[in-house]
Amino acid sequence: MVDLKLTKAEVKEGAPFAALSYIFCLWILVFIFKKDNKYSYFHARQAVVIFFAEVACLVFQFIPIVGIIFILLNFLLMLVSLYGVYISLTGEAKKIPVIGKLADKFVI
Repeated sequence: MVDLKLTKAEVKEGAPFAALSYIFCLWILVFIFKKDNKYSYFHARQAVVIFFAEVACLVFQFIPIVGIIFILLNFLLMLVSLYGVYISLTGEAKKIPVIGKLADKFVI
């Protein structure tokens, strides 16, 4: 768990937006409406990384021989998104193993 020093009220207020951020490109709602909520912002940053990885997989899946690898990777990223929804609704601020490290490197 990440040490964000969150209050229960902040988690409760940000949880719906945090969960929505993992669905397609709804992470943009957090940056528009809840950018001051640390909990939803934390999850939205991870969701941005997942979204762009999914878009890259969609582009590369049309390469004839290696396309199947990207199709499987895209399916894995969809499962990771579901995991992100789960941890955001349970009130946890966990970093998703590879995604969380990449999200820390981006300044959003």
